[in-house]
Amino acid sequence: MHAVTSHQALVAKNVLLDGRLALFHQCQKWLAVADLHFGYELSQRAAGNLFPFWGMQTIEERLLELLADYNPVRLVLLGDLVHNRAAENELASLVDRLRASCEVVLIAGNHDRGLKRPGLDSWESDGFHFHHGHCLNKRDDCLQIIGHHHPAAVIRDGAGLRLKLPAFVQQKNCWIMPAFSPWAAGVEWPRQEDSRIWLCSPQRVLPFDQPEAAA
Repeated sequence: MHAVTSHQALVAKNVLLDGRLALFHQCQKWLAVADLHFGYELSQRAAGNLFPFWGMQTIEERLLELLADYNPVRLVLLGDLVHNRAAENELASLVDRLRASCEVVLIAGNHDRGLKRPGLDSWESDGFHFHHGHCLNKRDDCLQIIGHHHPAAVIRDGAGLRLKLPAFVQQKNCWIMPAFSPWAAGVEWPRQEDSRIWLCSPQRVLPFDQPEAAA
């Protein structure tokens, strides 16, 4: 078992949330991330927009760092593997390199429809049902783990300053992963009584319990 550090949180029995936007099961040995949107900069350049290429590099570096730290049996890439087909070849090369470390489970998202091999619709592991979350794929007998929504949370200090961070959301029968892509700013997630939100940064994972500012 891994000792929990400041950039981790035990969000369920044997399940660690890593502030580097990943989820790891200590017994089943899967590591899950969502929404790579790999090659976003390639899609932007194809559209005539000048974007730097550092996004693909940092995604691979962060994935390899997580694999080295956790040594999982399986890496689950939870949909929106690419932004569009412009990065299909680059994704295939990335997956080949990742497979040198562990099995890679590719799950298809709505951005992956044009790929020759878009991935699985869903994947299961002893009580967990993984799918991208962009279409109905509900299972009442399993806890769903999805991506697609790019949840984020905003911390406000009351003086006009705000900090927006990727978020991991736990609902009764569904956990929603933050987007792994450095280009995904995230959508502010509404707080509800039956859910819990975790703020994610590379150094810290914190529960989000800041009260709403007075109207």
